[in-house]
Amino acid sequence: MELMFDHQVMEMDISKQLHAYEVEYHVLQDEMLDAGPPPDDSERLDKLEKTNVQLKKQNMDLLEKLQAARQKIQTLETSVENFLSRESKMKHMIRSLEQERGAYQRTIERMRSSLPPDTLTDVEMTQIKTGPNGKAKTAAKKP
Repeated sequence: MELMFDHQVMEMDISKQLHAYEVEYHVLQDEMLDAGPPPDDSERLDKLEKTNVQLKKQNMDLLEKLQAARQKIQTLETSVENFLSRESKMKHMIRSLEQERGAYQRTIERMRSSLPPDTLTDVEMTQIKTGPNGKAKTAAKKP
């Protein structure tokens, strides 16, 4: 009989404990549903969203800077092409002017050689000099 009594007492204690745990579980579950997500997760989610917004803004800023840099590169490349074209034209013009100068010098030498000797001394007295501004001016030598 004692065994039976002990067994009933133990069953009652376990039933009471199980019922108490069940009630506590339901109360805790109701509190969790009312409170929403745990504050740590909510704070973490807010922080991640703010970080995401900041990173998107930084990404847009960097894209704008990249676009501006590409535009500047394109402008500089166009300027370089224009400078190279102008340089080529100037080099061509220099070669033409040097050839023209050579032709003038040869013409002057032929003219000198075809002049009579007494006229040649008069021509040699007149020299072409350049002034400070680079323009030619004639100056006669005094005998």
